Amino acid sequence: MKFIVILITFFGFLHLVSAEEQIVRLRMFANLSVFPVVSNARVKAVSDSIWSLTGKNLVFNQKKLAAKNFIIKKTDDKFDIISIFDFDSYLAGVVSKEMPLHWPMEALKAQAIVARSFAIAKINERQNKSYHLDANQMDQVFAITDSEKAKLAVFLTDQVVLKDRKNKILKAFYHADCGGQTIPASKVWAGAIDSGTAVDTWCENRKSNEWVFTISKEAFHSKIPDADTLVIDEIFKGRIQSFRVLENVLPVQKIRQIFGFGEIKNSPLQFVQTAHEIFFKGKGFGHGAGLCQWGALAQAQLGRSYDQILGHYYPNAQLSENKIKLSKSFMADLVFN
Repeated sequence: MKFIVILITFFGFLHLVSAEEQIVRLRMFANLSVFPVVSNARVKAVSDSIWSLTGKNLVFNQKKLAAKNFIIKKTDDKFDIISIFDFDSYLAGVVSKEMPLHWPMEALKAQAIVARSFAIAKINERQNKSYHLDANQMDQVFAITDSEKAKLAVFLTDQVVLKDRKNKILKAFYHADCGGQTIPASKVWAGAIDSGTAVDTWCENRKSNEWVFTISKEAFHSKIPDADTLVIDEIFKGRIQSFRVLENVLPVQKIRQIFGFGEIKNSPLQFVQTAHEIFFKGKGFGHGAGLCQWGALAQAQLGRSYDQILGHYYPNAQLSENKIKLSKSFMADLVFN
């Protein structure tokens, strides 16, 4: 196939990019306090606040970097490392970190489609930023992978995305274990597009996902002012979504952040106060919106296909197989803000 070559000026340098190349600018490290030193790397100043970082088999803080990277000094004098990856290589790296690779291929294919949809939606939000995505749980966890199975899951779902009812690519959220019931994305993030919810008997019937978080009233009140007035504010299908403290609404995701996402593992089913202690009880792990990964595993083990799995968790979305073209603003490493 013949490629068209585009010349793009990048801080005074000409950058050669094939017209069919689709890349992602991935922030591998953020807010480093000192300039990063990477062994065997070629470092070249592009401006007073930007350096190119290139080389083979580059590693920083035990994490593999791309062959081509940029270091950016921000206005707070902190440094970011931004790597340039082929989009499909990025997706394979996400699949390899977000879902166990020994799981059935249909579950991995569902994960690949969700990761692709989330990534493109996020890229559209950050067209003019220095990076498209973070390489951690702030967006999607990523690491360079050699896994042929992860690459195959991406290949077998090539160009397939989820779209919302307005035919826009869905920012498709996912989590580990819904505990039996998923929740609308808008209950977790204000303004998020809801794509429907699902009852998940596969997760509901597992006992190993039950959890309890116990804390003394004294410790709880030390982190939440006026906590003695705490009452349940909103429940969605048995799951507590928010509390009220005096006249203020306190989302359960905020409480999870305060006390630890690994402690209050998802939206609780019960909230109990005694004279001296507070108990949260629930089932599952994660924010609860979109794809439930453990539920996807159970369905794949029963022989359900990736489109059946996705149809279950996103009933108000549709699969679309069409040519995905990232806009020019993210076909090459353009001007960083």
